[in-house]
Amino acid sequence: MHLSRFLMWRIAAVSVAIMACALLLALWQARLNIAREEQGAAETAHLFDELDGLESGPAGDIPTHLEALRRISHEGRLRHLQLRLQDAHGNDLLPTIQPASSLLHRGYAWLLPPAYGGAKPTPPQWNLQRADGQRYHVTLLLDPGSERSESLTDIAGLLGILLGYGVLTLLAVYVALRLALRPMRKIIYAIGQYQRDRYDYRLPPLRLLELHTIAQALNHMAQTLAASQEARSRLDLQLRSMREDERSRLARELHDELGQRLTAMRADTAWLIRRSLGQPPLRDVAEALADHCEHVQHALRDLLQRLRARKPYEDENEPLPLYRLLRELLDSWRERPDQATHFELDIDIDEHAVAGDVALTIYRLTQEALTNIARHAQATRVDIRLALLDDGRLEWSVCDDGNGLTDPGQAAYRGNGLVGMRERVWALHGEIDMFATYPDGTRQGLSIRARLPLHEPSSVASADDQPSLP
Repeated sequence: MHLSRFLMWRIAAVSVAIMACALLLALWQARLNIAREEQGAAETAHLFDELDGLESGPAGDIPTHLEALRRISHEGRLRHLQLRLQDAHGNDLLPTIQPASSLLHRGYAWLLPPAYGGAKPTPPQWNLQRADGQRYHVTLLLDPGSERSESLTDIAGLLGILLGYGVLTLLAVYVALRLALRPMRKIIYAIGQYQRDRYDYRLPPLRLLELHTIAQALNHMAQTLAASQEARSRLDLQLRSMREDERSRLARELHDELGQRLTAMRADTAWLIRRSLGQPPLRDVAEALADHCEHVQHALRDLLQRLRARKPYEDENEPLPLYRLLRELLDSWRERPDQATHFELDIDIDEHAVAGDVALTIYRLTQEALTNIARHAQATRVDIRLALLDDGRLEWSVCDDGNGLTDPGQAAYRGNGLVGMRERVWALHGEIDMFATYPDGTRQGLSIRARLPLHEPSSVASADDQPSLP
């Protein structure tokens, strides 16, 4: 169903219901007006009956007829008329009814001039002559205030109906729009999932055609992005595997070639030092050469440490000893000259439960994080933590109290180091977050947290395992 048709039918249905209520109210008002007219006509007939009794009835009934006329006049039962009764001396025998004097009535009377153009019609008058000689003068005065009061009541009722109709119409439009756009919450939730790179969520079929079209487009986009992300992850894993293989090959060649030759050169320089005991100039050159060889060998060891997560003499088929590798990595940073940073390592997992590729990724992430901290952070404390989450995933975090970043989210897309860390985590279908604060929240710094699977995933999560809407 189209959105416009849905809204039209909903609003039309509510409008019909409102008009039906308005019709019932109008019928009730008409019934009330008819009852008033009937009552006014009956009271007018009663009035003339009492006047006839006053003129031709027994003298003893005069007080009764006068009391009946007072009641009729006082209660305002005469519709749009007022009765004025005077004796032969011009004294009023009935109380005068004062018209409504509220500000609203006076304003309404001012807006409505007399229909007869200002010249008041002559009210009907006649005399009652009793047989005993008593005379009464009767005058029926027109009462426009009564009609104005009733018309004001009718106008107020009409305005009330229009106001109620407008309010109910707005309410109907609001309810119709809310019902029509309720599926938008699912669409917004799906967009939020896609913004967090979770492309496994799929929108169900929606009732409205426009929203269904949007949902299908989002599902297609998510499917395409998921396939692209999967292809990118596979390619990234292949590239990183090739890089690690190349690192291992270079490390073996450096160890086998340069390492052995440096060992031989140090042996030769030791022999030269022993043979030049009586030749100070030659001995100085030999000792300097030995120092150069030692420095080159230390530099080579450091390079090998950065190239490989394994030592050259370890078996390639053995699982990575993650705790020992991270501890040795931190020791190498602690032993650097003029090092004032305090490093803490906390591992709360069984390192043998972590797959080799995941362990290697953690090692490389730690390498890159420590390098970035040494280059930019000027931190005094660095905490590295590895723990197992309740959902079975692995959480790795590195926190420092250094300079931090103004916008870690944007920096994760700009700096090569942070981008590389992000891509390593994504290659394993993990999640990475960066926060511009130290964990205790009392000082600035940078916290990087990644959640990784214990084993390398073979594919993205199934689309059937969709998160439920809140």
